[in-house]
Amino acid sequence: MLAVLLAAVGVGVYELGRHVDSASANLASQDSELNQTVYKPAHHSGPSRHTIELAAGSIGGAAGLMVALSLASSLSRPRRRKTTWRATH
Repeated sequence: MLAVLLAAVGVGVYELGRHVDSASANLASQDSELNQTVYKPAHHSGPSRHTIELAAGSIGGAAGLMVALSLASSLSRPRRRKTTWRATH
């Protein structure tokens, strides 16, 4: 059930991002100031956007996996209270 919930959230976020991206691109195409040439440095420094997205997705996936495993292990434990022997006076 948790996997279905995580998948539904992931699909929802993906679809929302896709709609926002297409609306932004549509509005940007209508703006005359945004259609001018832009200065780009000759040497690109730092990680690419793809690398940043891959790292963020990996960290998010690892966090989700840790939460899922934690919930699964807590649900699979027996609910009985552990009895311990105690010496009486």
